[in-house]
Amino acid sequence: MSGIKELVTQDKQAIKELLLKEARLGFDLAEKGIFFNAEEINKLRAEKTGELPKRAGRGGLSFKLPHGNDGSGDFTKWTPYSIVVEGNEAVLYDDSTRVGIISFADAPNPVLNEKLTNGETFRNILSLTQHGGVSVGYSKECALKDLGEDCLFCKINVGDGKYGDRQNLILNPKIVAEAYSLARKAGVGNHFRISGGFVPERRELEYYIDVAEEIRKKYPDFFGTAIIGAPNDLSILEKYKESGYSHISHNIEVWDKNLFAHICPGKEKRNGGWQHWINSLEAAVEIFGKGNVHANIVGGLEPKTSTLEGIEYLASKGIVAKFSRFRPEAGTPLEGYRSPSADFHWELVDKATDIYIRSGFGMLELTTGPGSSFYGSNVYRIKTGDFEGDNLTPWKYPALPNSNL
Repeated sequence: MSGIKELVTQDKQAIKELLLKEARLGFDLAEKGIFFNAEEINKLRAEKTGELPKRAGRGGLSFKLPHGNDGSGDFTKWTPYSIVVEGNEAVLYDDSTRVGIISFADAPNPVLNEKLTNGETFRNILSLTQHGGVSVGYSKECALKDLGEDCLFCKINVGDGKYGDRQNLILNPKIVAEAYSLARKAGVGNHFRISGGFVPERRELEYYIDVAEEIRKKYPDFFGTAIIGAPNDLSILEKYKESGYSHISHNIEVWDKNLFAHICPGKEKRNGGWQHWINSLEAAVEIFGKGNVHANIVGGLEPKTSTLEGIEYLASKGIVAKFSRFRPEAGTPLEGYRSPSADFHWELVDKATDIYIRSGFGMLELTTGPGSSFYGSNVYRIKTGDFEGDNLTPWKYPALPNSNL
C-alpha cells in the first residue's frame, strides 16, 4: 500500500508542476500579447454561446488555458503566441508548437439584461464576478479630479465608457438593492462588493449604510465588502460592521510611504497620510476580525521587495493585502509607461502566495476584498492542491439562500 500511496503523491506533484507551468504561461501571454483573427474568434464564440462577444477585436482576449488557468493578452503581430480556429475549437500555439485547446466564457448570465424599475439594465448597475458574486461601482467619477489629486495610475476620471448608458453620477441605493436581489435570485449574488471614487467621509459612510439597509430589508444574511478610504475618525469603522458589511478594504495601492505620497496624492492629503492608512487597517481587524480586512497594492509601481514587505507586514496583523498587475491606462499620467516583465509578476505571485499559505488565509479571505486585486488565486489553489485530476475547476463562493422573508 505504501508503494501505491507514494505513486499517487508523485502523480499529484507532477500535476502540480504542470499546472504551475501553465499558470506561468498566462503571465507570459499578458506581457507578450497574442496574434489572432478577430473575425474568426468572434464567429466561433457566437456559435458556442449564442451571443457576439465584445472583447475580441477591441484590443485583446480572455480565456481559459487547456488545464483551467486564466489566460489573456492584447492583440499584437509581434509575438510568438497565436490563437488559430481549427474546426470548432480555438487552439493556442507557441510559434509552431501546439499548446492546446482553449475555451472562452459561457454565454452571459441572462440576469445581465434584466430591466430595473428605473429603466436601466442590470449590467449598468452591477457586474458579475468570476467567483459567483456581484460588484458595484456606485460613482462614475472620483472627487479628487477637481482637486487635481487623482492617483496617477487610475482611470476612473478618464471616462472610457465602462458604465454603458448609465445616467446618474451616484447610484440610488434602492436601485442597487433591487439589482442585488435579482442577482441573489439568479444564484450569482453570493458576495457583494461595493466601491467608488473618493467622496467626503461623511457622505461615503451615509451612502454605504443606506445601501446596506436597503439590501437587509430583504436579505438579513447580507455578506459583503465595503471598499472605502481610511476614515479620519477611526471610530466610524464600527458603523460599517453594524450596518451589515462583513469585510472592509482600504486600497493603499503602494506600500513605500514616499511613493504612496507621490502616486496617490489625494489619499495622502485627504485621509491622514500613509501611517494613518496603516492605523485604520489595524483598527479594522479589531472590529471585523482576522482575514476580513483587506488592502490592495498595485504590483509593478514599486520594487518587488517593497510590495512583499507590505504583504508580509499586513498579513502578520491579520490583513489580507492582495495585489493587481499594473497596466498603464490611456489618459492617465502613467500612460506610455510599461508594466514590469512577466518574470517580475511571477516572482511576486510566487512569494506572495507563500505568505498567504503561512498566514492561514483561504480562498474565501483571498476573494472577498478588492475586485481586481488577486491575480494569483490560481497559483494559490495549485500550491494548496485545490484541483481535480489535471484540471483547475472554477472556485465559487458558498451559496446563500434566496431570501428568508
